[in-house]
Amino acid sequence: MITYSTNWMGPISLSWYEDRGLLGNPEPRWSDFFKKEIVHKPILEEYSAGRIDIYGTDNDYPEEMSLPTMASVHWHRFSHWLDNYKTEEVQNLDRLLSAYYADGNPTIKWWEE
Repeated sequence: MITYSTNWMGPISLSWYEDRGLLGNPEPRWSDFFKKEIVHKPILEEYSAGRIDIYGTDNDYPEEMSLPTMASVHWHRFSHWLDNYKTEEVQNLDRLLSAYYADGNPTIKWWEE
């Protein structure tokens, strides 16, 4: 039986969000860590990217499949669905997404440069 699991890998840097115009207006905020007021730019919409680990193949280690950047809310929903999805043979991303949508899940919002 083949099972799947997402592996989150980013984006990690605030500069990724800043470069794409995804940070809000600066807001002053008290930092208990720095013991002073700092300027905080909130993330307007969070994104996630990484890979899918594939278990149950003949390999001693999981196979990997790239998973493009998507809105984090969709990443979490897809990850939860994928944790419970099993197949007889390894499926590519298009087939996984087809099964995901066939189960009535909403369209994933992918990041496009």
